[in-house]
Amino acid sequence: MNATFRKVTFGKVTLGSALFYALNVTVSSSLIGLAVDKALASFEEGPWDPLLYGERSGLIFPAACLIVLTAARLFLPPAPRWKAAVVDSSLYLLLLLGCYGAVLMADGSSAGESIGGAFFVALLAMFTLQLPAAWALIAWAAGHLTPTEPRREQSPAASPAGSLL
Repeated sequence: MNATFRKVTFGKVTLGSALFYALNVTVSSSLIGLAVDKALASFEEGPWDPLLYGERSGLIFPAACLIVLTAARLFLPPAPRWKAAVVDSSLYLLLLLGCYGAVLMADGSSAGESIGGAFFVALLAMFTLQLPAAWALIAWAAGHLTPTEPRREQSPAASPAGSLL
């Protein structure tokens, strides 16, 4: 492990790049969800008004998302852009379900009510465009991660198939 300031190397991505990636995805998608949530609440009374970020417990999800997405980019092996997007999008959705389910369980709801409530919040996140924005940001930002080592181009003669020639 090469430990220097702002260039701490765990996997194949720098710490600053992974942190900026997670911060960009988490904060931008949350702000988009919050803005659409407030816009929908101003037009008509709906069930979404206080649910997404109405209480301090709603801030558990962005904090957990920031930590988990940063750790995923640092510790998971390097992957193609599409695979990183699929993995991180799945992590984002699982964190959304898990955090809101845990908050509901802590508030005294039964397990069934907590699971149903978590899926209801995920459905609201789809309607408020938080989930689609997160998935689009993940797909875009995965291609902008800074690798710790430059990619080396391999000549055809140096490849395993080229050695047969």
